[in-house]
Amino acid sequence: MPKRLAVVVFGSLIAAANVAGAGTVIGKLELPSAPERPPSGTRGFLDRVENPLAPARRLAVTAEMIVVLEGAKPSAPGQVTWELVGDSFARRVVGVPLGAEVVIKNVTRNTARTLVAAEDPKLIPAGPINPTGSKSFRPAAAGQVFTVGDKDAPHLKGVLVVVDSPYVANVDDNGKFEIDNVAEGSYKLRVFYKNAWLDVTTDVTVGKGKTEVNPKVPALPVAPGKK
Repeated sequence: MPKRLAVVVFGSLIAAANVAGAGTVIGKLELPSAPERPPSGTRGFLDRVENPLAPARRLAVTAEMIVVLEGAKPSAPGQVTWELVGDSFARRVVGVPLGAEVVIKNVTRNTARTLVAAEDPKLIPAGPINPTGSKSFRPAAAGQVFTVGDKDAPHLKGVLVVVDSPYVANVDDNGKFEIDNVAEGSYKLRVFYKNAWLDVTTDVTVGKGKTEVNPKVPALPVAPGKK
């Protein structure tokens, strides 16, 4: 995971929640085995076979996860920067607190992209995002999940999750996460993966200092393949 993205996202999300007596929630997801890769979506002249010298890497499931602490009091909206790098987003899944401004920034130097949310074509302002350019917008309701892509780049897909909480964190390759400046109180921790919420809800009581929570993640669904 690009460290720069984590700093930008966490800093913008938590700034509004920087209150006296706040604590830090840290943890590590207890992850199941990564699901098998789905069947190939296209057929070539030969059937796909495993490489006997270098086995295929397991799916990097944590790159498509976020954790959220629900039950927070409303706070002033912040800003979330979502970087677009060539044919992919720097982070495929990003959590956005309700009311926050989403800024999609194209950090490539030679490729413009025209992004559209499949669930709401009017969500992102029309027109291309030029190299080093950006577009911004504010989702209107919590609970919405948007699939963002470019029709000219089939592999470019990102998922934007709108949550009713300022406390959102990405997950690193080892399943670790950290949320700073969490106001004292009781919360429920939930985990979002790929395009839906997992069946994981953990009660968390936050005080001053650090609070550790290590939720167990159930078996992950396998994306259907095209034959």
